[in-house]
Amino acid sequence: MKFLHILFTALLLQSINLQAQNKETALVNNQAVSQTIKGTVIDKSTKLPLSGVTIKLSAGESSRELSSDQWGAFRINGVGIGRYVLEASLVGYKKLTLSELLITSGKESVLALEMEYQSNDLDEVVVIGGADRKPLNQMAMTSGRSFSPEETNRYAGAAFDPARMAQSFAGVVAAGDNNEIIVRGNSPKSLQWRLEGIEIVNPNHFGNEGSSGGGISMLNTTVLSTSDFYTGGLAAEYGNALSGAFDLKFRKGNTEKKEFALTTGILGVGATLEGPFSKGSNASYLISYRYSSLSLLEKAGLSVASDGVPKYQDLSFNFVMPTARAGTFSLFGIGGLSNINDKAERDNTTWKERFDGRDAKFGYDAGSVGLKHLFIAGKKVYFNNIISYSASRSSFTVDSLTTSYQAILRDKSLNDNSTIRYAGSMNYSINPANTIRAGINASFLGFNIFTENFDPLSNSLRELVNQKGNTSSYDAFIQHRAQISSKLTLNTGVHANYFRLSDSWSIEPRFGINWQIAADQQLSFGTGVYSRLEPLSYYYAKDRLFPAQNSAQLKPTKSAQATIAYEKQFNNNLKFKTEAYYQHLYDVPVSVDPNINFSLLDVSDHSAIYSSSYRQLVNKGTGRNYGIEFSVEKPLSSGYYFMLSSSLFDSKFKALSKQEFNTGFNTNYVANLITGKEWKTGKNQNNLFGMNAKLIYAGGRKYSPVNLAESIRLDQEVIDESRVNTLTTDPYVRVDFSASYRINSKKVGHFIIMDIQNVINRENVMGMHFNPSKRIMEERTWTGIIPTLNYRIEF
Repeated sequence: MKFLHILFTALLLQSINLQAQNKETALVNNQAVSQTIKGTVIDKSTKLPLSGVTIKLSAGESSRELSSDQWGAFRINGVGIGRYVLEASLVGYKKLTLSELLITSGKESVLALEMEYQSNDLDEVVVIGGADRKPLNQMAMTSGRSFSPEETNRYAGAAFDPARMAQSFAGVVAAGDNNEIIVRGNSPKSLQWRLEGIEIVNPNHFGNEGSSGGGISMLNTTVLSTSDFYTGGLAAEYGNALSGAFDLKFRKGNTEKKEFALTTGILGVGATLEGPFSKGSNASYLISYRYSSLSLLEKAGLSVASDGVPKYQDLSFNFVMPTARAGTFSLFGIGGLSNINDKAERDNTTWKERFDGRDAKFGYDAGSVGLKHLFIAGKKVYFNNIISYSASRSSFTVDSLTTSYQAILRDKSLNDNSTIRYAGSMNYSINPANTIRAGINASFLGFNIFTENFDPLSNSLRELVNQKGNTSSYDAFIQHRAQISSKLTLNTGVHANYFRLSDSWSIEPRFGINWQIAADQQLSFGTGVYSRLEPLSYYYAKDRLFPAQNSAQLKPTKSAQATIAYEKQFNNNLKFKTEAYYQHLYDVPVSVDPNINFSLLDVSDHSAIYSSSYRQLVNKGTGRNYGIEFSVEKPLSSGYYFMLSSSLFDSKFKALSKQEFNTGFNTNYVANLITGKEWKTGKNQNNLFGMNAKLIYAGGRKYSPVNLAESIRLDQEVIDESRVNTLTTDPYVRVDFSASYRINSKKVGHFIIMDIQNVINRENVMGMHFNPSKRIMEERTWTGIIPTLNYRIEF
């Protein structure tokens, strides 16, 4: 801690001595350091290029203007290094503004702009700048926002991870040390990940079966483009999600020149390559690979951890191949391998507890690859078809060691899942004010799941799951977006799902309306029905009392939601937003035993099948989440930014007993503050120094009292079923801090960032648990301080 205080003080003194940011960067840089901005502008509804769009690039009092050509392309050479505001305007379209555009020396800025039709009876409007984070998907209704890779890099505690960045948004609570998030009181497993328009496997290292997060993200922000995040209000095209969704987009590689980025740091050592396949070609490649730094140090013979070294590697790629007449093809994918091998000390005199004398191996391998085809059939219609393959393997093995160090199997779990998916859609623009989108999806699921663990009652291993097979799920949707006037926009649609394993149908209507009350105010309302498949291990897990039975006929969990939102734009760079919501969950899988208050709303992955309270499941449970959220956001302008968000909510479930309990995710409240400041520095003011901070203050997690006498008798934790989640830990408090320095040389860019999570080293309590070795109750805490340091060079 003393070192961290010294480092923090040094950085603070450095920032005080930096030259003040008195002058905006010159638009035409007469110095040696300059860069190119280029891109294309298309119609959001038709995907056709827009010519004659006025592109205005400004910084302070200076500005430059030009127009897009007949292919919608534009190019600005000789742009000085720094931050800019870029505006795109065309009669009949809403003005598009990018207020945080960062120009660096090591990489060209390549923009893909999509402009949206605006009714001709538009009143005078406020030009919304960076504070407007509306989703890219024009069919979105409520509870969504876009985010940029640059934001992900900048936020303190984000560690280049979109999920950790999202922990700062209203309605979101950190679920623990990993990057799982609680969205409006829902289980983290109810979140969906999508890439390029199709569902993908959980893209996080060290994830469990059925989880949506993990210890480290597989995503590399160097390949991401601006993407969407939703906490509800999903349009009809989204299926298999109860709470929210990450709808990620990969950017296209540079089509004119080769560019490289090399990264090294605690998070890993990696490289990103991009460029055209051939000179003069519009086809491009984008590839990123990363390998665990700690694993490399171990291979070099250095001892870096006493409890097992986390080993991981990941790969992301996007190959884009336009054709003259057949449309645009793209091959994209993301995948990663991760494992940790924690071996017990081979000196039994040091063993103080049972866990000290065990070897544990954990692994999670996952990946998704897809082939996408976009075909523009005319001025009104385009088709999008995607075929993808996803696979994941989650494994876990624990061996108990004898005093002679012989291994005796205690727990073993292996979950292999694979999915072939097809997603096809048609987008038809009836006229500029009316768009219809319809599509079908098919998912063919294969699985091989096995779990066994030690049963202290029989003093032997007991099989919990052992099933191999396949099933399928089919979806169809249609949705209509109508801009009735400049003030009123209507989104309606319906989603249908058929799940073959349970032979069940789900018809899910969706409705959303947006009313522009005034030029700077709007009111939105969205409602709909949603469903999500549970982890397949629950469908086949054996009942502890009746091993011959399982829950294979389970239907998907369903949810009916309604949200009302109000936004107020105070100026171009400050926005207030509040949302109130209610969510009714039904057809929730719960225990068939009315004396066991077990619900899948109360777990985050498949690990609950280990619980002594697990029983055969039936779709007779319910739940409810409701709350209100507030946020005030100022994007990065004039060298600083901030966002203050807060949420008040309640999250409950009912099992067969009909008694209502808190979910374990019901923290009741959370408040977040993120802020940061940038300073220009260097001889020609080409470099940037930044400092960022984040404060999280959330209610304590709920947990259940333990029946200590029964736990001691059975040698395993037994909770009091009549008082599930009636206890609350102390509030969760965390402060994150980051400092970055960006150096812009003539043709090379350097980026150094130090990110410290939990800088105050507070070990937040997550609950109490039974320690079978000591036969007492003990606190379970989250990790303390986590410092990281990373360096990236771009050229």
